[in-house]
Amino acid sequence: MAKWRARTLALVFVLTSVIPATAETSVGSNIDSRVVLAFKVNDDAVQSMLPDRWVVLTLPKGPFAGTNLLVAFIDRHLALDPEGKPLAPHNRRSVAIVAYGVNPGFEGARMFVTRVYETPPVASSYDNGVAARISRDLAFSGPYEGARNHRETWVVEPETGGTLNLSLAYQTGRPVWSKSETTPYSAANPDFHRIYRYEQLADLAMSTALGRELVGEVTLQSSVPELAEIFDGSEALTGVLAIPVYTRDVFLP
Repeated sequence: MAKWRARTLALVFVLTSVIPATAETSVGSNIDSRVVLAFKVNDDAVQSMLPDRWVVLTLPKGPFAGTNLLVAFIDRHLALDPEGKPLAPHNRRSVAIVAYGVNPGFEGARMFVTRVYETPPVASSYDNGVAARISRDLAFSGPYEGARNHRETWVVEPETGGTLNLSLAYQTGRPVWSKSETTPYSAANPDFHRIYRYEQLADLAMSTALGRELVGEVTLQSSVPELAEIFDGSEALTGVLAIPVYTRDVFLP
């Protein structure tokens, strides 16, 4: 178990990747809320999750500088097909494990989705989806103006065994609205990627790189066997990003 306490102000955090313009195929769109935890963990553990010839990258700058692993807790409220019609099911939950890598044969760094735990039916958009029971409890309290108290808990139970538990309680800051584009690649199939053009309302609740401490506390516990080398007690939390509103259009290149 790891536990961190801190104080903070809000700041938006965006990680982007740019690829040359090509013909694109619309896949659909979605509206989510999310929580992203950033960690510095054992490099060897992350390296084992990346494709061959890709070397793990610790982010060198930005609010998540010093990070080599992201864990994104995703609550999908509405998923639409390319024509704007709701999918069945229209809502779902998932947890994505994300890392960055570099390769001498390619320019720049790439974001790799290394694992996705998701509620059935499993979409496995990156060829590495695992079915899981995922629950989320969320609550806000406080005055109509000023800071509010944000509390949420997640329980993730992959069918492959173990449990991932998140407990987050903090005093909100002033969120920032932004838009950007990112191109995550599959760690299972490194030639495959998707294009995400998104807008989000984001509250940077914690950033060690910026000296921003969480006004509250966060606890992450994992007994998932395949994550044992990552969450072995030596991991360090480097950031927390709360995203109450996230809208995205998805394309294939």
